[in-house]
Amino acid sequence: MTNYWRIERDIDIVQGKTWQANFRYLTKSCNKKTNVPFDLTGYGATMVIRECANDSAALLTLTSGNGITLGGTAGTIEITITATQAAELTAGDNVYEIELYQGYTYIAFATGKAKVYQEIVR
Repeated sequence: MTNYWRIERDIDIVQGKTWQANFRYLTKSCNKKTNVPFDLTGYGATMVIRECANDSAALLTLTSGNGITLGGTAGTIEITITATQAAELTAGDNVYEIELYQGYTYIAFATGKAKVYQEIVR
């Protein structure tokens, strides 16, 4: 059985500016002494930003191939919110979650606050 840990990390986004983040999904080796990349081959990913966790409407949804790139055996997760997408986000304290999935396996990979700041320099 594989243990999955969720990352809790807050992010800062500026309206109208491109935002990028790179994550790496690592698990412990069988001897528990080293971290090894989790093989994301065949997995998909979704990132959702909402004003509140229980809101039905999302402010932004990214998916594999549409803002999210998974790095297969390297275990990398690259996320890009374009300047246009960031301009449409509601300024203030929002929440986000990144979920990985394959078949019926879902992993809540990362979650936290998504603080969106108003753009000052235009």
